[in-house]
Amino acid sequence: MVFDDKDLRPVRGMRDLTPEEYYPMLQVFDKLARIAESFGYLRIETPALEYYEILKAKAGEDVINEIYYFKDKAGREVGLRFDMTVPVARVVSYRVDVPKPIRWYYITKVWRYDEPQHGRYREFHQFGIEFLGTSSVRADAEVLAVGVESLRAIDIGDFRIRINDRRVIDQLLSKIGVTNEVKPSVLRIMDKRGKVTEDELLRMLRDLGLNNDASQEILRLANTSETLDKAIDSFRELGVGEEFIKYHSELIEYLDMYGVRNYMDLDMGIVRGLDYYTGIVFEMYVPDYKLSVGGGGRYDNLIEIYSGKLMPASGFAMGIERLLEVLEQRGTLKRGTPQIDYYIYVVSNEVSHLSLGYKLMRSLRANGSKVVIDTGEKSLRSALEYASKINVKYFVIVGPREISQGVVKVRDMSNWSERDIPLSEFGLNT
Repeated sequence: MVFDDKDLRPVRGMRDLTPEEYYPMLQVFDKLARIAESFGYLRIETPALEYYEILKAKAGEDVINEIYYFKDKAGREVGLRFDMTVPVARVVSYRVDVPKPIRWYYITKVWRYDEPQHGRYREFHQFGIEFLGTSSVRADAEVLAVGVESLRAIDIGDFRIRINDRRVIDQLLSKIGVTNEVKPSVLRIMDKRGKVTEDELLRMLRDLGLNNDASQEILRLANTSETLDKAIDSFRELGVGEEFIKYHSELIEYLDMYGVRNYMDLDMGIVRGLDYYTGIVFEMYVPDYKLSVGGGGRYDNLIEIYSGKLMPASGFAMGIERLLEVLEQRGTLKRGTPQIDYYIYVVSNEVSHLSLGYKLMRSLRANGSKVVIDTGEKSLRSALEYASKINVKYFVIVGPREISQGVVKVRDMSNWSERDIPLSEFGLNT
């Protein structure tokens, strides 16, 4: 059976990452991992599949609809993870032996059955951290600082982190007259700000049974934004409780200690679409890119859902594909694949010559070099052309004349200069 070309393409919303696309991504992975580990975070991985009940426990209606859900051969309801916060919460719910607080990070794939479009894939990579077992305002400041340093490390240029607080929004919605039953729906509508028109937002709020004044006040609240320096004044004007003003005053002080305060803004429209957030929430944006490149916040009740035990936590995740798109737009993404150090070409099929070529290969690899040895199917000319295409640094010719003189011919592929190098310099003899 021969498949049509369209059948050989990836499933909709997913991509094949060939080396020229994957290695630039790995460069970003490495920089982000170094930042996380510099703060003391350790890397974790979990299964791609989770029990469906675990995934949907506190995801929120919109995200539940995006879960890749199916039954396995034993009839169990399972799904592909849509983020890593839920799997991490599950792990710490039964791994009670892990010392608290826990600092974990991840760079891995997640899946959402979303409508594929610019910046949105159904299979994508996330980098993120989870700081579990502490409710300290210092922990929230640390999470934000890791976010800032991560974006700085990949040379993304200008960016802003927009901060809000679910507790503040909850308090202000109560003042407007929104009941606890309606609040989750109001938050989901607020989260659509910027994705639909303001008229559409008002219509959705009215459809919840809210009157026009309440709907207008919610929209005004969602459009309130200030520099972080003016956040406390804005909270006082809105009538926010003193306990939350104290928290944010301390948060600003610690962000200043980390040297990252100037990257932050207050944005009362940031609420995040997941139902598990309980405190500070934030999203990361860069100029000239419509979508956020990351986001997170505090989720103090999620682990209790699984274990019955309270464990405060906070964290964030960044979309790797979105980061790469921004780097591509700004011309700072380093394209291409790693250089191969040596390509060894044995001219003859004589066993002693081939044996010497393979000894040279082993010697070079033992010293940490990347080495390709020709399979004997190419002419010297075609092998040279091939080596040039796969980004080889040095082309090594092992021929009868060279062997008789105790040398190999090495061609520098950058300028095509050649020189004979004694086999003794590679620790070999004829």
